[in-house]
This record gives sequence, structure tokens and C-alpha cells, in this order.
Amino acid sequence: MLNQTVPMDNNPPAVAARRRPPALRQCCDSYVCPVCDQVVELTDFRQVVWHQKPGHKPMEFDD
Repeated sequence: MLNQTVPMDNNPPAVAARRRPPALRQCCDSYVCPVCDQVVELTDFRQVVWHQKPGHKPMEFDD
């Protein structure tokens, strides 16, 4: 019984595929406002609402 060989599985283990990190989506997270030429971050609701007003000025940020 000790001289019997166990068949080896030559297939590699299955590995789950990983998605790309969200940081690579930056191309779609902002746009340039056609009215005031300011970059609008679509992830910031305040900026989106501000830049929907007709004839608005560039938004001032609190630093």
C-alpha cells in the first residue's frame, strides 16, 4: 500500500478575476462646464446643481 502512487491533478487552481479599481473611471467623473469653463466633478452633487443654473459664475470652493 505504501508503494502506490496518488494521481496528481495537473490543472492550476481556479482564481477569481478582479475588477479594475474605480480610480480608472476618472474619464467619466467630470466635465468642463460650457458656461464658465470650470471642471465639474459629477461625484459632488453641489457642483452639479450649481452648474445647471443658466448664466452662473464659476463656483467658489471653501478651502
